[in-house]
Amino acid sequence: MTTPPSPARHIDTHCHLDGLGPEVEAMLQRAAAVGVGGFILAGVRPQGWPQQRAFAAAHRGCLWTAGLHPVAVAEGGAEALDACMAALPGAFEGDHPACAVGELGLDTRFAPKDTLDIQIDAFTAQLRWAVARDAPVVIHLVGPGVFGRALAIFREIGVPSRGGVVHSYSGSADVARQMAALNLHIGIAGGVSRPQNKKLQAVIKALPGERLLIETDAPDQPLDGGPSPNEPRCVVQIAEIVAALRGETAEAVLARSDAEAEKIYGPLPW
Repeated sequence: MTTPPSPARHIDTHCHLDGLGPEVEAMLQRAAAVGVGGFILAGVRPQGWPQQRAFAAAHRGCLWTAGLHPVAVAEGGAEALDACMAALPGAFEGDHPACAVGELGLDTRFAPKDTLDIQIDAFTAQLRWAVARDAPVVIHLVGPGVFGRALAIFREIGVPSRGGVVHSYSGSADVARQMAALNLHIGIAGGVSRPQNKKLQAVIKALPGERLLIETDAPDQPLDGGPSPNEPRCVVQIAEIVAALRGETAEAVLARSDAEAEKIYGPLPW
């Protein structure tokens, strides 16, 4: 089942559109044509936050998050962390402020493993700030060993009462249940389009539907057979795959994801 083209009120709950140049406007038109008009722009480093804020100000249906990605931590070290923490309060002030803290997290696949200590420092610093402010969090967890460490950190520091999402989830169903019990949602991205991804299929079947958010991570993570670079319109295809696994309709999956996203991040500026 495909999503009706009007109104364009479905949400791509995690994407990176602010650095794409003029072609992004055509992407947004293609998204609107399949009913997708909401976008959560995920932050990766302070240098990009002003561009995200400007993009959100210029486009209806956009919110943005401010955080320091673990790969950026690995590249910039303690200096990058200090700059992030100094800039974070300002990101939540003024016109079109950030709606959440993130991406923060841990990565042992795309970042050197010997940077894990500084990544943990950055993760805990941003999480403590988010908990103190009760700002939701957008979590990036990729690679061996990161899920157990993240669970330990969440249990030590806590999770904001508004919760958050572990985006583009790649862990087990058991860990996903533990994350959900801590008031975190699970982001489902293009990896679900790969039939061999049995682990993610198990997650989708195991969790309550209300814990699943549909995202593209565009322009990254193209679907099997989908456009490259990836586009927000592909949330419809992802929802169709999720729906087939759960015995639901794509419209129901998207509508539920939309509602949960606005509970976490607040109403989108439609």
